[in-house]
Formats: sequence, structure tokens, C-alpha cells
Amino acid sequence: MSGAKRTVRLGSMSYIDPAGRVRWADRGAEVVVHGDHVARFDSLNVLAAAETSPAGPVEASVADSGDGVQVPKRRPRRSSTED
Repeated sequence: MSGAKRTVRLGSMSYIDPAGRVRWADRGAEVVVHGDHVARFDSLNVLAAAETSPAGPVEASVADSGDGVQVPKRRPRRSSTED
């Protein structure tokens, strides 16, 4: 059976070649994967994406001083545990 040409994206990966033999390849290698195993190879040959949250506007933490001037809020200082 014929195979499909793929590039290994992970550090090291095993795959089945068109002759049905188990092979190993390192990152960047171009390999020919057995036709029956292409879907599995593709599902495993992905880099993990870092979870990112969509960037949105950051609201400043401010307090109204009463005269219309907004003053940044301050966090209370941590009390020292040393006596």
C-alpha cells in the first residue's frame, strides 16, 4: 500500500512505514507513513499550544476622591511576621 509523506514536528516519533515496519524519526525528518496509519500519525504529530486568553482592555484600579479626580487604589502593606 502507498503512503503519505509527512514531516515530524515532535522531538522523536514512531510511525509505520509503507512496508508495515515500525520506524523512528526525529524532529524535522521527512517520512513516508503507511496509508492506514496517516490519520493517527497526524493526530499525534502536533505541538502543544500554550493556552492564551484573548487580550482585552485592562481596566485600571482607581477610586474617586470626591472632587472628580481619580486616584489609583493602593494595596495595603503586608504586615511583617517578624517581632
